[in-house]
Amino acid sequence: MNKSKSKKIILVGLGSAGRRHVRAIDFYEKRGLLQLVGVVEPSEQVLASFITARKRNLPLPVTAGSLEEIYVKLGAHTGPPADLVSIATPPGLHTELALLAMKNGADVIVEKPMTLTVREGKILQEASLASGRCIIPCLTYRFYPAVRELREFLTSGSFGRPLSANMIVRWGHDQAYYDRASWLGSWEHEGGALMNQTIHALDLVFYLLGELPREAICKLAPPYHDIEAADLAMGVFSLQSGALVAVEGSTLTDPEEQEAEIFLRYEKGTFAAGIKSGKINYSLAYDDKTKKAPAIVGPALKHLLKRDGLGIITHIGKAHTLMYGAVLESACSSALPAAADGLSSLQLVLTLLEAAKKGQAVPCPSENFELMDMKD
Repeated sequence: MNKSKSKKIILVGLGSAGRRHVRAIDFYEKRGLLQLVGVVEPSEQVLASFITARKRNLPLPVTAGSLEEIYVKLGAHTGPPADLVSIATPPGLHTELALLAMKNGADVIVEKPMTLTVREGKILQEASLASGRCIIPCLTYRFYPAVRELREFLTSGSFGRPLSANMIVRWGHDQAYYDRASWLGSWEHEGGALMNQTIHALDLVFYLLGELPREAICKLAPPYHDIEAADLAMGVFSLQSGALVAVEGSTLTDPEEQEAEIFLRYEKGTFAAGIKSGKINYSLAYDDKTKKAPAIVGPALKHLLKRDGLGIITHIGKAHTLMYGAVLESACSSALPAAADGLSSLQLVLTLLEAAKKGQAVPCPSENFELMDMKD
């Protein structure tokens, strides 16, 4: 990547997601590829902690309690002060912030879910197309090594047609996690384990399949945590091809052993992968043991090492770092997730929730169901 074209970036939000962005931005800033020019955080205490840690190693950015204030301080009236704006706030704020960033000439990296309603998702999609600015949703599982090459292989027909898929997301949290903020664990502002934790695996499985489902059924368990939304859900999607896709999403498990795994079964072979405590495992094999599946992980890792140097090795399990590397390398090309993908992943979750609420199979994608409907 060309270090002479360092991109200026504003980060909005320093919560748990924001800290992952900080780590990723630091990695590329130290390599001369990013310059953090502004940070938005309404909590003075959180902002002070960030400044204390930051000034040991890197220049201090402009700080403020709102994105509007940052733009004033950076002199937005004279031209776009940043190439990128990363939004790591509670999801209910994403739409307003993304529209403001695009208005000020920035491409936008936005945490999942991109929005909480289909209506707002379509607003962002249309605004992105109209402005020529990119919306890059943080569908981080797509950025693990070789995912794009894997999709090309799986959709090539070499394994035959898909028969079934399974995804399990056991991303445990204790009550203290939910008690940190009032929006966590709520239907209206978070959406429970399916929306907050399982959306990455949902997006990845259907991205790899290259086919979206036609309908879904789902069951929600009463919440174990002291929260409103469901912390355990199980559902099944059916595809036009006849394949079934099963999903389990839970925050009930040990917070020290967070894990996610997917399994895709085809007529002639199987793909399986998982991540547990930051460590990735992977398997791609034909049923016919005389045939060898392509070696796609090795070349992908070599590419990362060539692009980012040996330091990237310690970030292989840190998807946000890999995401920023892809953004810097691809310059908003079709290789990156776009607003349409953020909308599609949202609709996958909403379809499951609508099926659970109605107690019957419902068509996908969900168009009119909203998280607020879970409260009725």
